[in-house]
Amino acid sequence: MTRATARQGGPHRRIAMVSEHASPLAVLGGVDAGGQNVHVAALAGALADRGHEVVVYTRRDDPDLPVRTALRPGVDVVHVDAGPASALPKDELPPFMPAFAQQLREAWAGAGRPDVVHAHFWMSGTAAVPAARALGLPVVLTFHALGSVKRRYQGEADTSPAARVPAERSLAREVDLVVATCSDEVAELRAAGAPPRRVQVVPCGVDTARFTAVSTAQDAPDVVGPRRPGCRTRLVTVGRLVERKGVEQAVRALRFLPEAELVVAGGPDADGLAADAEAVRLQRLAGELGVADRLRMVGRVAPDDLPGVLRGSDVLLATPWYEPFGIAVLEAMAAGLPVVASAVGGMLDTVRDGVTGRLVPVDATGHLDPAELADAVRGVVDDPATAARMGAAGREVARQRYDWTRVAAATESAYELALGGLRDVTAGDVGADDAVPRRPARRRTRPTTRAWLREHVGELEGVLTALEAQGDRLDRWGRQLVDVVDAGGRLLVAGNGGSAAEAQHLTAELVGRFTGERRPLSAIALHADTSTLTAVLNDYGAEEVYARQVEAHGREGDLLLLLSTSGESPNVLRAAERARSIGMRVWALTADAPNPLRELADEVVAIPGPSTSAVQEGHLMAVHALCVAVEVHLPATRDGQACDGPLRDGSLRDGPLREGPLREGPLREGQGALDLTTLPRRAGVPA
Repeated sequence: MTRATARQGGPHRRIAMVSEHASPLAVLGGVDAGGQNVHVAALAGALADRGHEVVVYTRRDDPDLPVRTALRPGVDVVHVDAGPASALPKDELPPFMPAFAQQLREAWAGAGRPDVVHAHFWMSGTAAVPAARALGLPVVLTFHALGSVKRRYQGEADTSPAARVPAERSLAREVDLVVATCSDEVAELRAAGAPPRRVQVVPCGVDTARFTAVSTAQDAPDVVGPRRPGCRTRLVTVGRLVERKGVEQAVRALRFLPEAELVVAGGPDADGLAADAEAVRLQRLAGELGVADRLRMVGRVAPDDLPGVLRGSDVLLATPWYEPFGIAVLEAMAAGLPVVASAVGGMLDTVRDGVTGRLVPVDATGHLDPAELADAVRGVVDDPATAARMGAAGREVARQRYDWTRVAAATESAYELALGGLRDVTAGDVGADDAVPRRPARRRTRPTTRAWLREHVGELEGVLTALEAQGDRLDRWGRQLVDVVDAGGRLLVAGNGGSAAEAQHLTAELVGRFTGERRPLSAIALHADTSTLTAVLNDYGAEEVYARQVEAHGREGDLLLLLSTSGESPNVLRAAERARSIGMRVWALTADAPNPLRELADEVVAIPGPSTSAVQEGHLMAVHALCVAVEVHLPATRDGQACDGPLRDGSLRDGPLREGPLREGPLREGQGALDLTTLPRRAGVPA
């Protein structure tokens, strides 16, 4: 199943996904069929769109299922024989995981060997890890939900096997990388013993082309029907019909919202609601509260019908006791619907209180006050302008940060981290018959210093040519940076390794001076605050070290400049996503090869180079050119007064400086343009 690579510049990978109970082919709405099924199917498809081969391994629960079937081009589903070929509650599956592991090992030992294994849910991890370790394959694990959290909120009602929490702790320490779906999960993983360096946050995603704020010709007929008489507001909940989803609190809130109806989408088909214990309980409660006429339980909604159901509503209510992520929230945001949600789990990341909806505080058990929920709903729907603004903001956040193309790119970066950190497997780690030979080390001949310099100078000729060709863009950046700072904004800068040094070099020049006296500019290097950096690293993982600071320091209209020679660093990509979600403009200094950072940035200065050092030195020259561009468009001042004296390099300015304001209207295109061939020299530097 060889496919053409959809993305350029990156390796084509064979990816094995293991999802023991959540088949991407399953019908949604059942007790054990929900967000994980959607996640696995959509992520596999998005990775296939990027040129990878994906095979999803799931347990056979029907004897008539084929051994292997195509989900879509680039994605196959393999049904593994492990236990009876019938539907079983997932909590009854652990005894069958050794058989699942054996079949995985057999499948991967031959032509089906993948480059990386991605297990979904803890039971998938118990099957994937022994199979992969025997063959020297890296394992990435997404838990989707943690047993420790479930036990905390469900207590005696938790039906998870006793072995779940110990198994999760062991897996968190053993796999090559854990992919958490939200920041809240990171703290739980730390408590479980996961090394912080081996935890990356990659959120769930949403199909923003299918979930839109505007009806399309492909929309299915309205499956809910017209609103009940006297109900000007339609609230909707979407999800599995289980008690922990907290639909009871939404029903209770109807007492305080006399002009609202509640549509409950989820559970069995409409014909089966009368036999569903949770549906019967909720309907009985509605009768006791006197709101039965405004509770509309429609049962399972087909995936094709869901976008229309959301667009026909006014607010999505998401009121679970706990929620590892909450895909329905993303779907509603993408459809332009404000969200009122419990302040728990993944919704602390996705719902921006007062911007895309409202977060309602919960008590120690995860329950919220129905009266507070009603107040939050009124705060959204009573003002149509507020509701419209929140819906539009939610749509933009979903598109910029959570579209599956973004999530697939971040997942791809996580795979590369796992592949790069794979430990050597030797005969001492596995049985003698199963030993995987070490990959022989590549031998490199060391050039002489003079030979390296000669080669490097040749590389820099191409760098200089490319940089000069982008002089107009750097000049425009300088002018725009002056405009942002004049309006009270600031520049945030970030990078890793040598790029971090260049980022700090830039902020030093802007806060200080480069060629001439002038007022200082607000510029912050995000890696320079080591206390914040290490605190975020410990609490949220490496991927959040810049994104969280962007969210703290950045404001709409501010600028974020990211430096990355690869354009693939997860913490840099996450910072770009976070910046765009809050209305910042993103610039990037990166390589000229296609990479995810180029896709995320609003504007890019791309430097060619066969070596990392050549690209980095090109970035340093671009930093200096940007400093010159700023000073071209910002009159020199000293202590707030115009400076008629010599510049730092001893040269004199042509003509007197303007008195009064620093800027008198925007510059015309080309006025004061930066010429890279005539950059001023620093004092003491020979021509």
